Amino acid sequence: MDEMFLKCEKCGKKLIRRLPNGLFHFVFGKKKDKEGNLLEFSPVEMYVHGSIKMRCISRECGHFNVFTYFPPDSQLKADQPQQSATTEPKK
Repeated sequence: MDEMFLKCEKCGKKLIRRLPNGLFHFVFGKKKDKEGNLLEFSPVEMYVHGSIKMRCISRECGHFNVFTYFPPDSQLKADQPQQSATTEPKK
């Protein structure tokens, strides 16, 4: 899986990058030097290990999106009730 961007469910704006190892990578803002040139450094840069509830950063949208850390097939297994293990008495 190459890097992929997760988009807002409502407006489609790119919000956060999902790295191949499962981490979310979020970068926001632009830093300028004294002459007004853009620098490579961004004021906000986060790596998130876990699920995220994030508001869309589009000024017109503001929709809350939920991005789960676990892959969809693992999430389905986690949502299903666990079968209880039965133990037999020792003889």
